[in-house]
This record gives sequence, structure tokens and C-alpha cells, in this order.
Amino acid sequence: MSAVLPGRWLAAAAAVACVCASGGAAADDGRARAGGALDDSARDDKARDDALFSDDGDDEKSVPAAKPAAAPRAATPVHRDADPDAADLGDARLTADAKENTELLTRDRTQIGGFFYQRNSFSLAREQALSDLGIGNSSLFETYFDTRVNDRVRVYARGRVLYSPLADAQTALPAAVSGLAFAQGTDEVRAVLTQLWLKFDVGRTVFVTAGRQFVRFGATRFWNPVDVINLARFNPLTFFDDRVGPLMVKLHVPVESKNWNFYGIVLSEDAIRAEQVGGLLRAEFLVGQTEVGVVGALRKGLDPKVGLDVSSALWELDLTAELAAWFPDGKDPNWQLSAELSHTWAYGEDDTLVVGTEYFHNPQGVTAAEAVHTLITSGLAGKPSPLLPMHTGRDYLGAVATVISPGSWSDSAITALGLMNLTDKSGTAQLNFTTRVLTDLGLEVFGGASFGSGEFTGYVAQFKTELPARFGPAAQPAADALRAPLWRAGVNFRCDL
Repeated sequence: MSAVLPGRWLAAAAAVACVCASGGAAADDGRARAGGALDDSARDDKARDDALFSDDGDDEKSVPAAKPAAAPRAATPVHRDADPDAADLGDARLTADAKENTELLTRDRTQIGGFFYQRNSFSLAREQALSDLGIGNSSLFETYFDTRVNDRVRVYARGRVLYSPLADAQTALPAAVSGLAFAQGTDEVRAVLTQLWLKFDVGRTVFVTAGRQFVRFGATRFWNPVDVINLARFNPLTFFDDRVGPLMVKLHVPVESKNWNFYGIVLSEDAIRAEQVGGLLRAEFLVGQTEVGVVGALRKGLDPKVGLDVSSALWELDLTAELAAWFPDGKDPNWQLSAELSHTWAYGEDDTLVVGTEYFHNPQGVTAAEAVHTLITSGLAGKPSPLLPMHTGRDYLGAVATVISPGSWSDSAITALGLMNLTDKSGTAQLNFTTRVLTDLGLEVFGGASFGSGEFTGYVAQFKTELPARFGPAAQPAADALRAPLWRAGVNFRCDL
């Protein structure tokens, strides 16, 4: 099933969601007891559900055991033709506080929100004049509808509209301009349904989430070998993860007494026959101060895959690691490993410095010359490249340093990060600055540069040699026109709604 919707269907979905929102706000709770009190067992279950059904629409996270929180007063139904200042609580009239609680519970049953995001970027390639400066612009509007039908049923929808007025012009640029060939849309206007799911529980023990949803497993920052769900890889140079979740049914069984979690997931993205449905099992354990996760996945057209991820402490350092293996056609397994060390310093009342470095080993990686050969061969055959960004070489290194709320800039952060392909000696570095202005307007400023002659500079040096060698002198003008990226900068604006 495609996640891209025609405009008329998106408009219809929005209209239905608005009707549901207005109708849901007026619906009776149906769980009110005399006096609005809940017994102890219900209170325990309510606390667990509140933790599991978190307020955001992002990944469902593991939930440690916690003390049950005091349950809010249940709403009391009010008849449409009754006195708006009174409710049927015997002969007693509602106090001002009771009325406010009732209105809040009713009004907050459906939450509507989202954000507006505008990206403006500039890039310059080597041997290019400033008059040839590349310009990029796109705007994104994302909204969500989050409805708690009751404390055991939740419906969530999240949609995104992306407007890229320069899409056609940007498509005409050489692929090497970006230096990182992550998938980008080429349509001027795109509407995408990023999440749409229903969540409920079975006996307050098994929690079911069915529909399009975003789930990300793993522990390390830049590379996630154990992420067996998302085929697209995360681009760490962006300010937020804009990937779209696949269609699935997720079963989650938490064991709060031990801080353990068990997951079973049925993957049905693009499946029109039963044999095309995939699945995975995952278990998470807490052993002392070490969190351990194990996962296994099987999907038609992809090799079976197993993974292990660990999060722990090493003296004052935080250690995370992931190891994944898959078995192509019953042969010896292929594998990948990522490991990260990080440390957090609180050097002031609200000032924090986080420093980390991560190593990624990919024995199946190739050299720059082999990568160019693969790209040309797949292009001539009309097939997509099998090479994934930041997974082409055999060895990679990443580093990051973030200063949160430095000095008097309480709503700001500065991040410096670097990525390097140790196999072909190419890399990129970027400096990000985020802050908040005019109370509610987020400002993001970044600048970066690429270096070397390999993956992070678009293999331009290798293409300049390989194209004429393979296709003769006729390919020389195309080879001479290629330019490796030099630097990039941009200003983004974000406004949460």
C-alpha cells in the first residue's frame, strides 16, 4: 500500500477527522462511577495504560515499573438539554473545580496539533563560482489527530504535506551535489500519510497497535544494524527523522515487575498475498544496569536477520552497541557492528555538554572504485542501486558534541558532528545551532563541508576517470561537468501548532 495520497483523499480524511474530533468531544465517557472514584485495581491499570499510551505519536517505548499515579476524576455525562451549570450528581450541583475537571476531560479526549517546517539551503561545489550557488527550498506541514476513545482504546492519525517549489530544478542537478544520496521526493507537492493506527489492549496484558506506525529499534546514534523494520536509513545530518512508518500489527507484552518487554510484529507493507507478509520477534531485558535487546526477523525477498543491542555504563561513560547478522541463501552469515561511547557533563545549573563517538564495521563494504562500478552497472540495467548511504564502505567513524542551554541561551543548543568513511577516506562535518525566537518560533542554522574523494563527495573523482574509460571520448564532456560538493549551509524555521 502506498503512503502517498491524492489531494482529494487527504481532504476527505481531514474532514472525517474533524467530524470525529467534534463528535468525540461530546461523547459520554461511559466509565464514570458514583462520585467519580476508581478502586485500587483500576487505578493500577490506569497508571500502566497512561504510561504505555504516551502523549506523542512517535515510537512506543519500553515502560519501567512505576508507582501508580492518582487517577483523575472521571467525567460525568451531562444531558444536552440540561442546565449547563449543573450535572446529575444526585441533588448536588458541581463546584467550579469539578466543572473545570469535567470540561478538561471531555475537551482533551481528542488532541489536534502539528508543526510547520521550512527548509532553506545553499550549496557550492568545487571549482564553482558563487554565481553558480545551488539553492534549495521546501516547506512541510504536518498535523496529527490523537483520540482517546477511553483509557484502553486510542486512535492516532498523522499526515504530512511537502511543498518543494524547486523540485524540478533540483532534480536536474548532479547527484554529487548533496554528497549523501538519501532518497528525496521529486514531486512539487506531495501528501503523505505517515501514521494511522488503532491501539487497544487484550485483558490489560497484551497491547495491540494496528496500522501504519513508526517503530525504531536499536541503541546507537548514527548506525542501527538491528533496525529490521525500516528499509530506509536515517540521515543524521537532518534535524529530525522524517521517515514514514510501514504498515504492521504490533503486539507488546510488558513485564513490569522485571522491566522486561516482549514484542511480536506482523509486517504487511506492500503485501497482497499471505506469503508476502513478514514478521519479527523482539525481547528486551534489564539485567542490573544493562539493557539487552534481541530481535529476529523474516520477510519475503529479504534475508533472515537476527540482532543484539546493548546499553550499559562503563565507569562514567555510556556504552551502546549493536550486532546484526543475516543469512543470504543459506551461505555463511553477513554481519554488521556498531558501538558508541558517550559522556554527559552537567557543568552548570542548566548547562549540559554531551560528547560521543561511534564506530561502524561493515565487512560487506566496498572500495570507491567498486562502488562506482556497481552504480554504473545498476544504472545501465535500469535497476536501483543496491548501495545504501553510510553503508557502502567497510569502516566508518562518527563523532558528536552537543552543548545544551549554554550560558544565558536557555532555549538553545549547539551541535558539532562529523562522519567519515574510513575505507575511501572521505567525510563530512556539520555545525548546527538551534534556538527559539519570538516565543514560539524555532530557528535552525547549519553549515557543513565535505572532504576527500569518495562516498561523501559523490565519487566524483572516480566517475571522472571511469566514465571515459568505459564509454570512450564521447563521455568526457559529461565527466568534466561533474563537481564534487564543497560546502553547504542553511536556515530552517519551525513552528509547533
